[in-house]
Amino acid sequence: MTLFNEKILSLIILYVACMLGIIISFLCIALSVDILVWMLTGSFDLTKGGIIKIITIGCGIGAFTGAVFVIARLLKLKGF
Repeated sequence: MTLFNEKILSLIILYVACMLGIIISFLCIALSVDILVWMLTGSFDLTKGGIIKIITIGCGIGAFTGAVFVIARLLKLKGF
């Protein structure tokens, strides 16, 4: 039973890590683009609504990516 719990825990950690990784990378991309626009035009336009929109898009893509990784791990595909 302990081996099963460890496997489920590692799959949950993999899923959450995929989601957080995608969200953080999307936020970094948005911040770097806004900094470049700020340096070129002089107006910094990163709103709370934009951040929430980026987080929701990141959650959707991260959930899909995490689900694919978990399914690949469960099916014991090579490379996962």
